[in-house]
Amino acid sequence: MSDNASPPAPLVLLTRPRAASERFATMLRAEFGPMQIAILPLMEIVPLVTTLDLEDVAALIFTSAAGVEVFADLTGDRNLPAWCVGDRTAQAAREAGLKAMSAGGDAAALVALMADARPLGRLLHLHGAHTRGDVAEGLNKAGLRAEGRAIYDQRRISPGPAFTAALAHDGPIVVPLFSPRSARLFAEAADPVGANLRPVTISAAARDALPDRLARTATLAAAPDAEAMMQAVGALISPQTPA
Repeated sequence: MSDNASPPAPLVLLTRPRAASERFATMLRAEFGPMQIAILPLMEIVPLVTTLDLEDVAALIFTSAAGVEVFADLTGDRNLPAWCVGDRTAQAAREAGLKAMSAGGDAAALVALMADARPLGRLLHLHGAHTRGDVAEGLNKAGLRAEGRAIYDQRRISPGPAFTAALAHDGPIVVPLFSPRSARLFAEAADPVGANLRPVTISAAARDALPDRLARTATLAAAPDAEAMMQAVGALISPQTPA
């Protein structure tokens, strides 16, 4: 490489389930323009149930777009309101035909919103097998009547040759990590850790799930949502772009 050659462009490595990774890639390119993105999932969504009993349920609770998508495949019932953790999950619920309300934040914000609104009747939280923060427990402590049910799993996918090739990228490798579990799976798959990895974590819990060497270099998103993650990634791939 000559002295005047440009440094290698960053690579954004997306390891979430494919549908979620493709949505995030679309968001990034719409906001920041063309970029190198590798979609190499380390998890896949697998339904855990084949039917869903909604008898006596007054409202649904979702803390992920994946939960909405699995729900929509299980039943044609669209008559129940949906309380959603954030805007992306609420958007998925509306696209599925549900009337959705967004807490615009994390599980704690969702519990606070619902505790203030005091919805009546049986509330059903449809979530994945791996979840942080017991929303139903928080709502019950607030005097509401809620229960949770795992309707899908995020099953681990073993990394293949394409993943190994991505880790050999010459430039910075920006890795958005949306949960503590995704952080742990990435750290295991990327071991030994390369010097050019640039993790971006959605929460302090996700950052703390990384080994020390990665945690020290991780960028923490300003808020626990996709928009803040997008801006944090954008700041790393194009430092002149305001975050």
